[in-house]
Amino acid sequence: MTFPRTLRLALIAIAVLLILAIGGGAVFLARFDPNTLKPRIIEAVKRATGRDLALNGPIGLKLSLWPTVQAADVAFANPPGFSRPQMATLQGLELQLALLPLLSGHYEIDRLVLIKPDILLETDAAGHPNWQMTPEAAPKAPAGPQAPAAPSGRKAVVSIDTVQVQDGLLAYRDDRSGKQTTLGLPRLDARAASPDAPLHLDADGSYDATAFHLVADTGSLTRLQDSAATSPWPVKLTLSAAGATLAADGALTHPLQGKGYDLALNGTIPDLPALGPLLRDRNLPPLHDVRFAAKIADSGGAIPAVSSLTLHVGASDLGAQMPGFALASLDVAAAAADQPVKANGTGTLDGKPVTLTATTGPLASLLPGAAPAPFPIDATLQVAGATIGAKGTVADVRALTGANLALAVQAPDLAALSPLARRPLPALKNVAFHGTLTDAAGGFRNGAALRGMALTSTEGDLAGDIAIGLGARPALTAALKSNRIDLDAIQTAAKPAPQAATPPPAPGSPPPRRRGNGLIPDQPLPFGVLRAADADVRLDFGLLRFGGADYKAIATHVVLANGKLAVDPFSADTPGGRLSGSLSADAAKPAPPVHLVLRAPGLALKTLLALAKQPGLASGNMEVRADLSGAGPSPHAIAASLDGTLGLALAGGTIDNRLLGSMLGKVLNAVNALDLVGRGGTSELRCFAMRMDARHGIGTIQPLALASSLLTMTGSGTVNLGTETLALQLQPQARVGGTEVVIPVDVNGPMLDPKVGVNQAGAAEANIGTIAGALLGKNPTLPGPFHGIIGGGKPVDPCPAGLAAVRGQAAPAAAAAPKASTQRGPALPANPQAILKNLFR
Repeated sequence: MTFPRTLRLALIAIAVLLILAIGGGAVFLARFDPNTLKPRIIEAVKRATGRDLALNGPIGLKLSLWPTVQAADVAFANPPGFSRPQMATLQGLELQLALLPLLSGHYEIDRLVLIKPDILLETDAAGHPNWQMTPEAAPKAPAGPQAPAAPSGRKAVVSIDTVQVQDGLLAYRDDRSGKQTTLGLPRLDARAASPDAPLHLDADGSYDATAFHLVADTGSLTRLQDSAATSPWPVKLTLSAAGATLAADGALTHPLQGKGYDLALNGTIPDLPALGPLLRDRNLPPLHDVRFAAKIADSGGAIPAVSSLTLHVGASDLGAQMPGFALASLDVAAAAADQPVKANGTGTLDGKPVTLTATTGPLASLLPGAAPAPFPIDATLQVAGATIGAKGTVADVRALTGANLALAVQAPDLAALSPLARRPLPALKNVAFHGTLTDAAGGFRNGAALRGMALTSTEGDLAGDIAIGLGARPALTAALKSNRIDLDAIQTAAKPAPQAATPPPAPGSPPPRRRGNGLIPDQPLPFGVLRAADADVRLDFGLLRFGGADYKAIATHVVLANGKLAVDPFSADTPGGRLSGSLSADAAKPAPPVHLVLRAPGLALKTLLALAKQPGLASGNMEVRADLSGAGPSPHAIAASLDGTLGLALAGGTIDNRLLGSMLGKVLNAVNALDLVGRGGTSELRCFAMRMDARHGIGTIQPLALASSLLTMTGSGTVNLGTETLALQLQPQARVGGTEVVIPVDVNGPMLDPKVGVNQAGAAEANIGTIAGALLGKNPTLPGPFHGIIGGGKPVDPCPAGLAAVRGQAAPAAAAAPKASTQRGPALPANPQAILKNLFR
């Protein structure tokens, strides 16, 4: 019985001691004022951080087995030079401690509540962060005997069961750019049953005003604080924002350092543009039903190891990015970051199916810091019946250098690829192309080249090399050959927009005015283009069809260097003979000198008119002989300084009578004969010849000859290209009753509005109108002065002498003019009206 009694007494004694301890502790806590610790707390924070801590509100203590510390109005200072005085403020704090664990050196926080925390992380204009602390040096211990060190015990362990944040705000600001990112936490709850139990976190927040929800389950806080542990610390979280979801599941070996991670990631994004606010309002493409998955693991470097990567994009209308294009699906997969990437896609372009199949090099080659390695590319795009392929390698894909890609295109109709090119393409048929694309030294930023290019189609072929340099001065180098090019078929394939036909000029109307007040344009020529780039281009075409004519053996060499242009030679076999010439210009000079040499035995007039976008009112082959030099920034300035010779000759052809009326209206009006033209119809053009010798912009015309079934005329004179004035003497020839009649006419004054008068002495000039009137039937009696302008003898044909002068040949013996066609009536009509029909022949 002694033992039980002793045990009972011992238990009573222990109970008394506990009561005394608890009661004494309660009396101590009741008398303890935590506000007296404010100076010590502020001083400790100052030593640890070098910053001021302001405890503006009271510190309270609630008494219980779970004492609760309360603080209000807390502020932590910012260093000088930042955007605001406080780095962090806190409206209120509640800290609830478990009392019994304190006896064993454990600080177990049952509940920590932060009320309206406001934390601003920022960098100043020099890039210094405000979260970098500068602890103060610890005070030196006084000299003398040292106090004995406290016995070493177990390391204090801090654990938190529950953390709550109410209306929190965390912001990051870059003072150099003025940009600020804000993370709001209206609610955060983190709970753990014990320090060794898993942690569950549930939070509602917002990122730059975009709401999100986070749920996470992690390992214990005890394991989190154990930096020496090597066991995995599990992590499983789900983040939802703007309808999208990101999930991560795995573990970290060193969670506080963010190392040793091995995570499986996956996500779904129903609408990609909805994430724009999370990415600073970037304009994201309108992709939908985006799903991705990957595994990432710590590789020991800055770039994680990525494996099992998959990406899927569902049906998306991409018409805003490429008109007419709709994506049906796109799938991308890579077994690992160092393995090839495979992609497959389908869609429609203007309702026609599109498929993409591609295999490229590994993702690791695209990551920063990756060592350059050959990056293979093998891609095939099928669209609108065409197949476009690229296969080869890029030595350094991140720098885009060392490219060697074989390109190939097969297209039944090139126009079907217009939506892909985002511009109208000609409807060339059966197009086949191949060539090798390479970059210039230093990468594509310095230029590119197409080597071994070959292009064939129903309309022709082209082969050779093209290189473009993008250095300080862009440069084009090309050597191109062709067996056949049908420009007429290409123009038809291009299908230009229909334009209203230009009506022919009315009879007697002056030529249309150009920009400025003169006939010769005075707007500057684009010499700036010659100064902006260099070029070296060789062309060798076997046959070129244009305007219904075939031009063969075309060869030219164009060199442009530092603003100096040289086209030498330029040669071709035209239907009328061999064409040759050269052109030079020096745009490096303020008044660029231009020199043109051209020998063209026969240029089709209809082709020349088509190039000038003029109606085809004349036909035949024009012979051109030119050796002209001038200088100036505009056509007018060049013409005003023109030196050299120009010869134009045409033998055989047709001319629209309306064109004669527009060119010679004033001349014919001077002799009351304008009614002879302008009523339509076509005249046979037996010849046209003109030679001009120019010196300092003044051209001497000798001879000038025109012979048609309607009109025969000779002339000579001068033209001042600078002032654009004429001084010509024209001699239209008529036949009346088989007799040659010459009516001399002077043309003087501005080119656009010259004065025309009959050059006849005395009464002949005064009565020429009456004579013409008689011919028109107004006065059938011919006055005597008519005989003063009638020449006797046979009419002279001006064509042989005129054509010889243009060609630099000796003038042949005078030849009689061809007889009038008997289809135009008898040689001597019975009435003046009939005479008019035979007047101008």
